[in-house]
Amino acid sequence: MKISAADVIAIMKEVGIDEAIIKGLKNDVPLLSQGLDSIDLPALAAATETKYRIDLSEIDAVKVKTIDDYVRFVNEKIK
Repeated sequence: MKISAADVIAIMKEVGIDEAIIKGLKNDVPLLSQGLDSIDLPALAAATETKYRIDLSEIDAVKVKTIDDYVRFVNEKIK
């Protein structure tokens, strides 16, 4: 099973990230520069861990900046 950007967006909705922010997201632009904050990212990671039964404790915010980065990172963990 692999996740896609649409899956990440769905999880963002589940954790309560503002719909206005979600609507304007671009996959290749850093999430923090698109309106998400330092509380949103851990919530996204925790929900992803639960949904896909993976460990994202080593997620590196320096490397995982965009939705595309996040998808790649999570798909590596799912393998």
